[in-house]
Amino acid sequence: MTIEQNIQADRWGVNVESLPKFWVDAEKLSIIQDLMFSGINVMLTGDPGTGKTDLTKRLAQAHNLPFHRVNVGAIRTPRDWFGHWEFIGGQTVFIPSEFVEAIQRPGIVALDEFNRVTPDIHNSIYTILDHNREVYIEETKQHISVHPKCIFIATENRGRSHTGTFMEDTAVGDRFETIQLELPPVETMAHLLEAVYGATADQALLLSRITHKLNILYHEESLSRPSGFRPAISATALLKRGQSLHTALKYTFVNRFSPEGGVDSEQTTVLQVIQAYLK
Repeated sequence: MTIEQNIQADRWGVNVESLPKFWVDAEKLSIIQDLMFSGINVMLTGDPGTGKTDLTKRLAQAHNLPFHRVNVGAIRTPRDWFGHWEFIGGQTVFIPSEFVEAIQRPGIVALDEFNRVTPDIHNSIYTILDHNREVYIEETKQHISVHPKCIFIATENRGRSHTGTFMEDTAVGDRFETIQLELPPVETMAHLLEAVYGATADQALLLSRITHKLNILYHEESLSRPSGFRPAISATALLKRGQSLHTALKYTFVNRFSPEGGVDSEQTTVLQVIQAYLK
């Protein structure tokens, strides 16, 4: 069975209402699918650890679509999107990139960390991302058309805590509809930590509450970085390996923040939050 036949058998364009072992707001999940099945590019933003990249993979799995991830931060020149030159058999040969192959077939192409490069790097793919959905590759003298069932979903980390990112050109914003992801609610996050990662009920609820409180402090500008889901997952792993709760929290939450400032440091703030929930 071809990819096209397989996708047809799985009812292309029919939304799923939820994703296994993953949380995303139901309305946003519906909107993301409506946009992508309408041929509209989607930009996922949100704090680190809110599942942006993971969501792109899970959408591909849910719809039985091939998945290709592009690490945009590794693109160094505008032509790197399309391939590179190699010396083979006594001659220089242009080797097309996997990106070129991926856009010519059905599937989800995830443009990960889209704002990790300077805006000029995006210039080469503007015609791919707009209504034209095609590009001329000078190196191979080919016109490449994007497959009608190729879906583009980009991810970006935005905000004051992200160095190494760049302000995107308005031309990029015109080519995407932006959806901001957030952490699951406290109870939902606790359920995932327990059901998916193996925390006990008490551990899961504690880690979830700490994560949410630290994220609130970040958005109030009392901390320099958000927490996201990852520290709680790492803490769960340490607890399952037999580490004490104190040690697990120290190495996954506290040590992520700066000790500079002594009693006024961010580490002290985090320790105070933890102590408040341990009472």
